[in-house]
Amino acid sequence: MTTTLMDPVVATAMRAALVDHVAAAPAARRRRRWRGAAGAGIGLALVGGGVAVAQGVLTLPGLDRVADLGATVTVTRTGTATVDLGDPPDGATSVELMLTCLTAGTFRFNDGASMVCSDRDTSAGAGVATYTMPLDPGRHTTTITTDTPDARWTLTAGYSQHVPTDWGTNANGDTYGVENDRGAPDLIAVTATNGEEGYAYRAELEGPMPTSPAQAVQWQAEDVGKSHTIGVYASDGTTRIGDFVVPGLARTGEPAPPPAMPSRTP
Repeated sequence: MTTTLMDPVVATAMRAALVDHVAAAPAARRRRRWRGAAGAGIGLALVGGGVAVAQGVLTLPGLDRVADLGATVTVTRTGTATVDLGDPPDGATSVELMLTCLTAGTFRFNDGASMVCSDRDTSAGAGVATYTMPLDPGRHTTTITTDTPDARWTLTAGYSQHVPTDWGTNANGDTYGVENDRGAPDLIAVTATNGEEGYAYRAELEGPMPTSPAQAVQWQAEDVGKSHTIGVYASDGTTRIGDFVVPGLARTGEPAPPPAMPSRTP
């Protein structure tokens, strides 16, 4: 199975020239108490300060709108290699990457995010990861680092511009949408257990903060293996359309996997 390890956690959006979809990976928040137990708070991951969608795709409030800023570069290399992307055009904020592993191995991006491919992945054509990285001033190259010198890969890369969109605001004055570099809205986009896509209140997702390290440890111990159900609402914040399960801590004592981001506006 292909495993993409995001460090920092990553949400991705490749423009239509690379891949026409929206994706996001979850990020663990500060642990907070929820209904008497310390839960791993839920958040949505950001890429370069914001989740993004391909240009022309209807977005959730707060997502980045992505503009393609020129031709892409496609190369095939063996082992660790640096790819020259050319000078960034005016207005570029990010680098869009699509990495395909041609052999088994671990393939690491500049910032430490990595993709792990098995022989089964490469034979099935499943070893593909799309990724967006912020553009560092003055940088016009990107490096893929491999764990072995004979690992082969193909990279398609190019520059883009990410422009964040505004959150929505409902009649109650609550903001709704997705987390971005401006923070989190009052209602955060989630997918309910019944498949409906809506919003959960940030305060219910996070819960209160512990007041001391001792209390935090106590709440963590109480929350092992537990989960908590909260409401999912339409953007008005009052029409309940489903439930959302906030995971507690896994039996190992590590944070349970947070949920996936919804794919479209409910």
